[in-house]
Amino acid sequence: MKVEGSYTMDAPRQRVFETLSNPEALRSCLPGCEKFDETAPGRYEVVLKAGVANVRGTFTGTVTLSNQQPPESYTLAVDGSFSGGFVKGTGNVTLAEEGGKTRVNYLGDGQVGGPLASVGQRLLTPAVRMVANQFFRCMESQVKQAAGQAGEPA
Repeated sequence: MKVEGSYTMDAPRQRVFETLSNPEALRSCLPGCEKFDETAPGRYEVVLKAGVANVRGTFTGTVTLSNQQPPESYTLAVDGSFSGGFVKGTGNVTLAEEGGKTRVNYLGDGQVGGPLASVGQRLLTPAVRMVANQFFRCMESQVKQAAGQAGEPA
C-alpha cells in the first residue's frame, strides 16, 4: 500500500522539524496512542487503539525515526502486530520552506496482513489519509504551542 500527501504549516521549517521529532508531541498527536516510550535513540515502543471499518483492535510495535537531516528530512519505520495481523512500512518525511511556511511531504510504502488486509485498499487508503490529516492538524497546534512557550510569534 502506497501512502503520500502533504500538509502546510504556518511556521519556520526548523520549528516544524523539531516538533515532528519530539516524542511528547508525537505521543499526543497519534490518534489512539496509549504508549509511546523511547527504548533507544529514535526508537519507540508504541501501543495504539485503532480501527478501520469493522476491524478494530490494538496495534503493538515499534516506530523508528532514522536518517535524520535536520531540518530537511527523516525516515520513519513502523513494525508491529494488530489483532492477529501485522503492519510494516517505511516512509520519508521531507520539509520544504515556502514563504515563511513549511510544507511537510510524506511518501511511504507499507504492508498489512490479517483481518486488516481484508478491509482492502479501497477503505485503507482514505482511512490513512484521514488519520494523517488529523495527525498534522494536531502537530500544527503543537508547533504553535512550542512557539508560544518560547515567546516567539506563532
